Amino acid sequence: MVNNIYTVNIREMPLADLVEIRSARRPRRVEVRPFDSSLPYVTIKMLETGASGQYADKAGYVVGENDLVMVKDGYRSGKVFFAQEGIAASTLAVLSLKNDDVLTSYLYCYLSYRYDDFQKRIKGAAIGHLDMNYLKQMVIPVPDMATQQEVADKFQRIEELTNELKQKTQRLKELSMEMSRKDLKKKCDELNLQAEMTLKAWLNEVFKKPL
Repeated sequence: MVNNIYTVNIREMPLADLVEIRSARRPRRVEVRPFDSSLPYVTIKMLETGASGQYADKAGYVVGENDLVMVKDGYRSGKVFFAQEGIAASTLAVLSLKNDDVLTSYLYCYLSYRYDDFQKRIKGAAIGHLDMNYLKQMVIPVPDMATQQEVADKFQRIEELTNELKQKTQRLKELSMEMSRKDLKKKCDELNLQAEMTLKAWLNEVFKKPL
């Protein structure tokens, strides 16, 4: 198992050499029901819940299941998701692979690791914006495909377990509020934080470049 990718032979490439980065804009037409030549409207809410409540015309920025999307506006700028087929909302940037040098799933892991860096570089006062130049120029470590797959598979499992824990603690938190148990609510918040920290610690172990 790879504990740190820098223990194997890797290349380092600017993100813009690996993916095409498009900044989505709001489509001309968005409706709550499907219409002729429409596709699901891919919003942050849809990416989080998996359910589409809106549809947009195909003149917008089409994204496919092999793409990644990243929040580019708002307090969660830099948050990355696997795309779902549809029309990207104006709050998203679309990342489409240019070649076979990198796996989408591996790139998702690395960009998740860099989320705090994106947050530190948010531009704008009222509504923050992702620093697109920083994103494009970011250097990505690219190990061999077997290593990429190993990292992606491990991250997927840890992320799944983290999300399962969050769902369970959320239900317990709601129950604690009904019971007026502030101590139990606090424990739930602590468990969620620990889960997040564990995920970050693993990413740091894998991707932190040795001095």
